[in-house]
Amino acid sequence: MDTSVAVIEHYFKQLFSDQSDFQSKQLFIGGIEYRLFYFDTLIDSSLIQDFILRPLLSRPQEAVRDVVSILDFAETELFEEAVQAVISGKTVLHRNGEDRLYLLGADLKKERSINIPTNERILRGANEAFIENLDTNLNLMRKLIASRELIVKTYTIGRLSQTKVAVMYIKSIANSSIIDKLDQRLKSIDIDYVEAPGFIDELIREKKFSLFPQLLITERPDRARAYLMEGKVVVSTAGSPDTIILPVTFWSFFQSPDDYHSSWLVGSTFRLLRICCFLLTIGLPAFYVSVSTFNPQLLPINFVNTLQSSLKYVTFPPLVETLSMMLLLEILREATIRLASPVGQTIGVVGGIVIGTVVVQSNLVSNTMVIVAALTGLASFVIPSYEMSSAVRLLSYPAILLSSFFGLLGLAVFFMFICIFLCQMSTMGVPYFTPPFSLSDTKDTLLRAPIWSMRKRPIVTAPHNHTKLRRPRSWKR
Repeated sequence: MDTSVAVIEHYFKQLFSDQSDFQSKQLFIGGIEYRLFYFDTLIDSSLIQDFILRPLLSRPQEAVRDVVSILDFAETELFEEAVQAVISGKTVLHRNGEDRLYLLGADLKKERSINIPTNERILRGANEAFIENLDTNLNLMRKLIASRELIVKTYTIGRLSQTKVAVMYIKSIANSSIIDKLDQRLKSIDIDYVEAPGFIDELIREKKFSLFPQLLITERPDRARAYLMEGKVVVSTAGSPDTIILPVTFWSFFQSPDDYHSSWLVGSTFRLLRICCFLLTIGLPAFYVSVSTFNPQLLPINFVNTLQSSLKYVTFPPLVETLSMMLLLEILREATIRLASPVGQTIGVVGGIVIGTVVVQSNLVSNTMVIVAALTGLASFVIPSYEMSSAVRLLSYPAILLSSFFGLLGLAVFFMFICIFLCQMSTMGVPYFTPPFSLSDTKDTLLRAPIWSMRKRPIVTAPHNHTKLRRPRSWKR
């Protein structure tokens, strides 16, 4: 590297000639020429003044490394590293006659404060959520797991965006084969920029066209810690408050932190309710179409009479009214999400009441169909995972179509197809519908067993450190 200040300045100005916020400052301190290179929109000028310039002015003859009082300090002889440091928000200092550049971390910190989770509300438990700053998110995880076993590996993904991605796992618990697979897949990503977590999800998942989510996304540090303790891996990305948890099973999408902050009987009841709502969201509209078109004899006679009377003056057949009401429910849901919070809630309530009343009075749909649509929408919102809730709502449409052609037989075949599909899926080599036979692994799936009985971790994700609870309730002995 050329030691001349003029040559280095020419190199930087040639690269950043189109950048209006790039600055090159010339300084003479103690008869020695210095140059500072930085983007004034990325640096904190007070840090430069207090920790770079003031120390240099007071001790001009000493080596830069002995004078500058900044923790984020590095040296390089490569122009490429210096250029990347400037782009990342660092300040590059060159001292005339020296064959190295000093990379000084004086970047401006602008971030929102840690707030309560907005998408994963709970009744009891922690109320902290991840934010867009990766360092802050890692700070939260380090505080929750104060152990040297917590390993953090960082990657840089995106040719242009240079997005930092952090992979976290517990060294003594996690399955090394899963870590190796994830490492291989992340390193194979060659893309200009990463919009996390959606891009990473699609680029590392095994089933490209599956509706079912294969990675769990959360904004809660306490939930991420719980899965780390099970041997799973957490992936956090700069610029996104959402973190990815993998590998996960089908049952993970029905677990909520509330399950573990109440008694095991209450937690098991509500988890079973969520799984029932999963089946209800897929099957209830299809069941309505089936019994209205093909199989009314399966219902009690009084219910059949009520159903037939409500359908007597309806303009459209059951298939059309069901699809139209389901689409109307999706439109209301999207309108509620996209509008501002107070307005969105008003639109959701008023729109549902007004439209429901009008369509019934106009004989476009039946009273029963309005009830079915309302129950289906409520059931889908009970599922804690937004990704699983969205997948379930989409699955209801092919179920409706099959039921309109084949009745209850079509609905039964559709559920059988879902079971077969889920059984042959896997995430990072872990079966999606696991655990099939292991008693210790089934204690936190359909039901939530008592804490004192869950002594073992899932053997697939924690093969070498299977025990997590020793001598439960030993105080009774």
